[in-house]
Amino acid sequence: MQNLIPRWLAWSLGLLLVVVLALMALDKSYALKHEIAQNNVPANTLSVTAEGKVKAVPDLATVELGVVTSAPTAADAQNQSSQKINSIIDFVKQQGVDGNDIATSQFNIYPNQNYQDGKNTITGYSANQNITVKVRGVDKSTDKLSKILGSVTAAGANQINGVSLSFDDPDNFRQQAREQAIAKAKQKAQELADAAGLHLGRVYNVSETGNNVGGPIPYAANSAMAGAADVKTVAPDIQPGNQDVTANMTVVFEVR
Repeated sequence: MQNLIPRWLAWSLGLLLVVVLALMALDKSYALKHEIAQNNVPANTLSVTAEGKVKAVPDLATVELGVVTSAPTAADAQNQSSQKINSIIDFVKQQGVDGNDIATSQFNIYPNQNYQDGKNTITGYSANQNITVKVRGVDKSTDKLSKILGSVTAAGANQINGVSLSFDDPDNFRQQAREQAIAKAKQKAQELADAAGLHLGRVYNVSETGNNVGGPIPYAANSAMAGAADVKTVAPDIQPGNQDVTANMTVVFEVR
């Protein structure tokens, strides 16, 4: 059977296909180079991470106060708990804490059970209420905070779950830490470039890889203290001290 396509035509079609594929490859390569040029991506980069640290005195204390009460019925437990927590809130407000800085953080009622002879028997109910109190200005004076912690058990609290010292507005300190970290990164990058015989170019990218602000101060009151109204408590001397505000920045430089 004779070939229906002449040999010269087959060669021509094959050559044409090769030319088309080559043009497509060149076009793709040009598009990639154009995209790189448009995005201004440097050919060689140097990535450096550095930490900035700023020391500052915390100005905000956050206190977790609570009441746990037990009674024969759920209603009695709730009523006793509410009366005590309301007394605590009134006491805290009398110390000059704004009502907007007091918030309910937990409220629950649960049965107390006794397991005996293969059976669970409800022996009563417990109610648990917690509030979060923000005390501002502790960088200037801790008298208000100390008075609250020292006298709140007499007002009815039998739980002080912790005191956390922090900053009302930490953004200013974070920005200072960021600027310090970037300055360190530039210095480190210059030293590395000099050691490698490279020329350090422009900053191509900057990213934050983490930051940290202070931490809580553990403080807890014995729950038995609230049951003895005649027990005189001693106000703790809370010292805010200094806290580290840190920022970790990664800076990418162009090198040539």
